[in-house]
Amino acid sequence: MQLNLDRTNWKWGKRNINILMLAIVYRGIAIPIVWTLLNKRGNSDTKERIALIQRFIAIFGKDRIVNVFADREFIGEQWFTWLIEQDINFCIRVKKTSLSPII
Repeated sequence: MQLNLDRTNWKWGKRNINILMLAIVYRGIAIPIVWTLLNKRGNSDTKERIALIQRFIAIFGKDRIVNVFADREFIGEQWFTWLIEQDINFCIRVKKTSLSPII
């Protein structure tokens, strides 16, 4: 399965709703299958992302993951290291200014 990791945050009155979700990408449409409410505003951290992926793995198995797509919010050395150690292919958009030339 091709997966998409995303997060949305909005206000409901005075309350912040912050959802981290993992979706299956099917024919160009992302279908949320596991998610968690974050008890804070702003970005998720590596621990929260790993927990979400592990929930997916517990239900479907790691061998079902073809790759994980995510936006530039989902960067970080520990996060990338964990994905590599788990042998999970990933494609994460980064800012152009974050790129380093290959020498």
